[in-house]
Amino acid sequence: MRLGIAIFLVAALVAAQQIYVPILADVAHGEATKGLDRWVNSTANPDAISDFAKLYVLVSPGLSDPTLDRLNKTKIATFIVGDLSTVDLSQFKVIILGQPQKPLTDAELAALKKWFDEGGKVLWCAADSDYPAQGSEMAQEVCNDVAEYLGAHIRLDYVSVEDSKHNAGAGYRVVGVIDPPPNLAFLGFMAQRVLFHGPGVIAVVLPNGTWVPATSPVVPKYYNNIAVIARTTENGVIVESRTSADGKGRDGKAHKAGDRGVFALMAVEFMPSGSVLILSGETPYGGYEPGVAPVYYGVPLDGPRFFRNLMLWATGNYRELSTFIAQTQATAAMSNQLATLAATTGNLANDVAALKSTANQLNSQVGQLSGQVGQVSSQVSALSSQISQLNQKIDQLTQQLNAAVAEANNAKTVAFIGTALALIFAIIAAVLAVRRGGGRETR
Repeated sequence: MRLGIAIFLVAALVAAQQIYVPILADVAHGEATKGLDRWVNSTANPDAISDFAKLYVLVSPGLSDPTLDRLNKTKIATFIVGDLSTVDLSQFKVIILGQPQKPLTDAELAALKKWFDEGGKVLWCAADSDYPAQGSEMAQEVCNDVAEYLGAHIRLDYVSVEDSKHNAGAGYRVVGVIDPPPNLAFLGFMAQRVLFHGPGVIAVVLPNGTWVPATSPVVPKYYNNIAVIARTTENGVIVESRTSADGKGRDGKAHKAGDRGVFALMAVEFMPSGSVLILSGETPYGGYEPGVAPVYYGVPLDGPRFFRNLMLWATGNYRELSTFIAQTQATAAMSNQLATLAATTGNLANDVAALKSTANQLNSQVGQLSGQVGQVSSQVSALSSQISQLNQKIDQLTQQLNAAVAEANNAKTVAFIGTALALIFAIIAAVLAVRRGGGRETR
C-alpha cells in the first residue's frame, strides 16, 4: 500500500514538473519588453500562462529596464545572458522573437535551425509595419531572413495595413479578427478580437519566387501547410510609409498602397520536420502596444486569452482547450457525416431525377404507341368496313352466280330436251321413211 502511494506521488511529481514547459522570449536583439510581465502575472492577468509554462528571457549583457526589473524581483521569470548561439536551445519548446531590431548572426541562425529541425518546436517571429515604432524595417528583415533560412514560405511584406471599421479608435490600431481554419479553431476559444497596433502584413513566396498575399486563393494551390490565423475585416487597406523612392525602406512585394480587402495579420506554416513557424505583423510584447493588451482606448480585447490559447497549443498542454477540441472534432465528424449524407442524398436525387426522366421518356413512348395503336385501330376499322362491303359484294356476286348457274342449268335442260325431241322426231321420221320404203317394195 505504502509502495503504491509512493509510486503515485513520484508520478504526480514528474507530471507536475513536466507541466511547466519552458518558453524563451528574446530581448537580446533590441526588442522592447512592454507587456512581457503580463504573460506570467496571474494576479493582474487571469489568462496568464504561469500555470503551465516557465518563462525564460534571453538578455544581452548589462540589459535592464523596469519590466525586466519587476520580473527579476518577483522571480516569475528566469534570465539567461547571451545570444541564440551560446544558449542551450534544446531545453525550450517555444522561442519568441518580438520585433528584433538587430540581425541574427550566422551562428545564431545555424543554432536556431538546428533546434527547429529537431521537430516538435514552435518559433514565433513577430515583426511590424513599414511605419515601425522602432523607426526601421529591421523586424521584417530579420523575420524574413529567419523564415528563408528555415526553408519556410511565409514572409512579412514591407507595407502597413489599416482597418477603417474594425479598430481601436483609429485605422492603424487594427483590431484583428481571430479566424483560424477548422483544424485550429480552438485558437479562437473565447478570443475573437486582438490588437495589432500599426501592423505589417503576411505574404507567401510561391515556387517561382513571386510574392502573393497570404489570403490569396492562389496559396492553397501550391501549399497545404500554411494557415492564416488572424486577419483584417474586408475594410482593410494597404498603406506604404517607407519606399525605395524616398530611400527610407523597401517597396511592398505582394501588396501595394491602396489595395483593399482582407489581409493576413498572422499565419503559421507547418514544416516537414514537425515544427511550426509563426509570423505576425505585430508582437505579443514590446512594440507601441503589445498584442496581449486586454483593452485599448476603451475597446475591450481578447489579447490575453488568445495568447494563452496560442501557448497552450504551442506547448502541447491544451488544458481547458481539450473540451473545445473534443467538441470541435465531434462537430467536424458530424459535419463529415452530414456531408456524406448530403452527397448520398444528392446521388439519390440524381437517381430519382434520372428515373423521372426515364419515366417521362417511357410515358412519351407510350403516348406515341397509343397514337400508333389508335391509327392502326382506325385502319383496322376501315379494313373491317371494306371487308364487310366486300362480303356484301361477294354475297351479291354469289347470288348472281347462283342465279346464272340456275339459268344455265335451265338453258341446258331446255337444250337437252330440244335435242332429245329433235332426235326423237328424227327417229320417228326415219322409221316412217323406212316403213314407207318397204310398203312401196311390197306393192
